[in-house]
Amino acid sequence: MRFLFGVSLFALAACSAQAPAPEQTAEPATPSELSATQAETAASDLWLTGVDLPAYLDCAREQGVTLLQAHRTGDRPGAAENSIGAMQTSLDDGALFMEMDVARTADGVLVLMHDDTVDRTTNGTGAVSEMTYAEISELQLVDVDGQVLDEGVPSFTDALSFLDGRGFAQVDLKDTSFEEISDSLVAANAVDRSVVITYSIEDAILLAGLLPEVALSVGARNSDDLERLSQGGVAFDLATIWLGVGTGNPEWDAELANLGLETSFGDFGGERNGTVDYQLLSQNGAEVISVDDVPAAAAALDAYDASRALLEACPAAQG
Repeated sequence: MRFLFGVSLFALAACSAQAPAPEQTAEPATPSELSATQAETAASDLWLTGVDLPAYLDCAREQGVTLLQAHRTGDRPGAAENSIGAMQTSLDDGALFMEMDVARTADGVLVLMHDDTVDRTTNGTGAVSEMTYAEISELQLVDVDGQVLDEGVPSFTDALSFLDGRGFAQVDLKDTSFEEISDSLVAANAVDRSVVITYSIEDAILLAGLLPEVALSVGARNSDDLERLSQGGVAFDLATIWLGVGTGNPEWDAELANLGLETSFGDFGGERNGTVDYQLLSQNGAEVISVDDVPAAAAALDAYDASRALLEACPAAQG
């Protein structure tokens, strides 16, 4: 079995901004100065523009940095699951991967929705597959406390557009197909900033044939599974191995790391019962952990600063 993987080099850069002395009174900003400030803020917000995702994950593995995936975009009070609002708060916390569930409306529009119906997460009722996009667009999202929010159900295209330069889409298919997802990623120019979740080796091989340039997540339990993926044309420099739900598998993770493969997993049960140890998950080898409680995980792993420092130290990944 032959594996080809990229090798990343590292360099460290730093930048600083100087503020006025406390005793000085700053002059009101002129329109041109205000525009420059806004442009600088926007550029900082879009810090992942042009980043080489496989190289960035290689650097995470080589540097021992664990990145965060916000499960269902990281919902919480005031931010509904599968919403742009939750994406923004999760990005602000330090998560980079936004796991989103993609379903199809009756008229063929892809929207973010986990359930078969809109009942749980919106102020409406009905099956997603039986509603038009116009009908779903009239609804408002509901957060975990049942509060109706001033935000509607986003389309998949809207989500991809929002994440451009801000984060990576982790795409979970519901009532849709790999063909539709692939077409949407190509149309949105989002192939190189997305990861598509597959639930079997056969699905991974199918996706690799449809869209060989896209990164994917796939489960692999042993070397035989890796051989099947390799023979099926799955590019390992674009694959992250999903190790399932729990605290990981350090021995298998180490074998995969020696082959240049990154891993991901999540301890959702531990999060629910209060026993999760995010640092343990990181120590067990995950390059990406999927989490429900994004603020807690981000604080435990200093995810916001760590992800940015990693990119500064990884010239191979820089856009």
